[in-house]
Amino acid sequence: MKKILLAILTGVSIASCTKTISTPQGAANQNVFFKDADVLVENMVAVPTATNSITVSFSTGFENNITRIELMSSASATTFCTTQAIDVTGNSSVKKNYSFSDSNLKGSTMYYLLRFKNNNGDWSYSPYLSVKAN
Repeated sequence: MKKILLAILTGVSIASCTKTISTPQGAANQNVFFKDADVLVENMVAVPTATNSITVSFSTGFENNITRIELMSSASATTFCTTQAIDVTGNSSVKKNYSFSDSNLKGSTMYYLLRFKNNNGDWSYSPYLSVKAN
């Protein structure tokens, strides 16, 4: 039974690498980048570096029942793949700062969004933002 569950989870992990989205609402340009009942994302920015990578930074104003945060990237703004992830524990009403560095650029313009997993296994997605690579 454990082997079957592991195989299913592995399949889910592989299948969740790509996320095809319809045309999103677009990137937000205010301090509050994304908000739902589980998380408040503030000041998400993507900045190209001199070393041919992009640093994506953001803060969370609160986290409720969030177990994982994933940075997803795309060169097309339609199909996103998880670039990096961090497991988080517990609820927080304190501002937390996060930063990811993406050195696996697949285009001259890159698109980024955040994916949040809650305690129930449900996922929510932020809008995307775009940045031109150096």
